[in-house]
Amino acid sequence: MVKKIKAVIFDFDGTIADTLPFTFEKIVQLSKKYRIKKEKDELIEKISQLSPQKLMKEFKISWFKVPFILWEIKQSQKALFKEIDKIKIFPGIKKLLKELKKKGIKIYIYSSNLKKNIVKFLEKEKISQYFENVYVGGNLLGKDKDLINILKKERLKNDEVYYVADEIRDVLACQKAKIKMIGVLWGVAGERGLTKIKVDYLVKKPEEILKLV
Repeated sequence: MVKKIKAVIFDFDGTIADTLPFTFEKIVQLSKKYRIKKEKDELIEKISQLSPQKLMKEFKISWFKVPFILWEIKQSQKALFKEIDKIKIFPGIKKLLKELKKKGIKIYIYSSNLKKNIVKFLEKEKISQYFENVYVGGNLLGKDKDLINILKKERLKNDEVYYVADEIRDVLACQKAKIKMIGVLWGVAGERGLTKIKVDYLVKKPEEILKLV
């Protein structure tokens, strides 16, 4: 018997907020700094289709450089704070949140972005009231542990929750945490990337999520 879904946890970047143009611009800048010899289109293609480990191999990045790259990412996230007013919410998300709330589903955010960025965006879009809590994690490569900790804190079981996200690393984290993931096609990985890694569910539009809960 399938348990009733009690909560939906949303990723932020590429799922709720369209931060992709900002992110891709920063990635191109970072690639030049670290002398990654890829054209912009190929660079974005690789990032959307490969896991973090495979990306390191593809771009010949040693583990020694990882802390420096993670620091660069955090600096980019800090820079995003000033750009939040320009960031748009994906169409249909507001209506989805409202309908989930009507159904009595608890809604959370879990992201590797900075909490102040997320809170500022939620306030800008006037959707703060829909979320029970906003969780952020500093470990870009170990989201599974954070997800497990969130479930423990919120007293939720693995089969009572969906995680809604857009990246390959999100799928890998959910597989480790044994949480069902809904992959959104409007984010980074797209249908090709998410199908290849065998995400549990795929949705083309936010309203399709309602059918799954």
